[in-house]
Amino acid sequence: MAAVSSSPRLSIFTKAIYGLGDWGASSATTARSLFWLFFIVSVVGVDVGVAGGAFIVGRVWDGINDPLVGILSDRLRSRWGRRRPFMLLGAVPFGVGFWLMFSPAPFESDLAISLYYAAIFILFDTAFTIVNAPYAALTSELTEDYDERASLAGWRMGNSIFAALLTAALFKLLAENLFAGWFGGDIRSGYAVAGAIWGLVIVVSPLLVVALIREPERELPAEPAFNFWEITRSVFANRPFRIGAIIYLLAFTAVDIITAIFVWFLIYYMRLQPPFDSIVLALVLGVAFLSMPLTVWLMKRYSKRTTYIGMMVTWALTMLVLSGLPPGNATLVMILAALAGIGYGAANAIPWAIVADVIEEDEWRTGQRREGVYAGYLVTFRKIATAFAVGFLVPQVLSATGFIEGAAASQPESAVQALRIFMGIVPTLLLVLSMIAAARYPLSREAHAELRKKLEERRGR
Repeated sequence: MAAVSSSPRLSIFTKAIYGLGDWGASSATTARSLFWLFFIVSVVGVDVGVAGGAFIVGRVWDGINDPLVGILSDRLRSRWGRRRPFMLLGAVPFGVGFWLMFSPAPFESDLAISLYYAAIFILFDTAFTIVNAPYAALTSELTEDYDERASLAGWRMGNSIFAALLTAALFKLLAENLFAGWFGGDIRSGYAVAGAIWGLVIVVSPLLVVALIREPERELPAEPAFNFWEITRSVFANRPFRIGAIIYLLAFTAVDIITAIFVWFLIYYMRLQPPFDSIVLALVLGVAFLSMPLTVWLMKRYSKRTTYIGMMVTWALTMLVLSGLPPGNATLVMILAALAGIGYGAANAIPWAIVADVIEEDEWRTGQRREGVYAGYLVTFRKIATAFAVGFLVPQVLSATGFIEGAAASQPESAVQALRIFMGIVPTLLLVLSMIAAARYPLSREAHAELRKKLEERRGR
């Protein structure tokens, strides 16, 4: 392999365009996490337990497609690089699949609707993987520098959170209060129009990266014969990756649970009616976006590990207090939502910055550059977390507590208490476990610098 000098600083233009590349995936993930279960249950009127089945069926394919796309992108050799051809291929199906997710199903029975949305979910999620796994691999591929990766993750998550902010604030609001009016108040058609508009943005976002970012030119080693199970075994033999993946999985499970029930928590426990729910969501994500430079600065000033632990302590305490507030206190909800935004932003950015550094550990052990396969497994972990938390745990618990589907004016006390537990106690336990894992993460700035030095010496030989 040719010698590689210290990674140059990336230009602001490169970081900005790379960050914009996550706009579509973030918009899609936010709408899916915040509003899709709400759309199926409270708009379409499907039983909450049956609706969760659409999530589960749609996730079966995920155990294979994410690492498979990552492996294939690692092995691709083209004049466009290894990652961008996949993003080009998946962009249009990604947007179309999202539109269909929020369009009315052409069936009447709960079972038929659930199977229909499960099939659409598979289409959407496969396209999501084809775009997002190679895109995520670019965090490690564009630079090997510890602090530049923190900066790149900050730019990515800053754009991601801003896209999430606009989606959280506008998607439901426009669907129900503007677009539905075009169809005589038909809310289902309003959501379909919102899905089409957001779907167009989802198509354009990865195409910007394809058109304006060049992947670094490296003399890559020849790939060994394809063996999925051997690749998987090798990946999980990487101890920093195992620990980083645990941090990532626990953090994003907490994020997904909170976002899945946040609207219901505000409406049914805090008794804050629309559009106040959209205002609170916008506040959380707005603070998360504005605090991203602070998160990046803290990672550079201290370390990714220390910054993560400190910010997760703050976020967990905030969510516990929020879940224990008496109903109707809008002022305290706004204050705590602003504090929660700082932790929410950190929980999205820091795990990506942490796991980006495991690539050099893998190269040292195997001689391969496999950013794609690691990104693929991380995307798989995120989807597994979402499938378990949003597709199984939350719907089944709410169903067992008597949660009423449709546009119910109120919910049973048992369902309301379940919402409070999902808002406070459950994410706190997950974050505590993730902090324990972070305390054991071995790749500090100094350890990573030493690892890069040894790699460059070996590359030179």
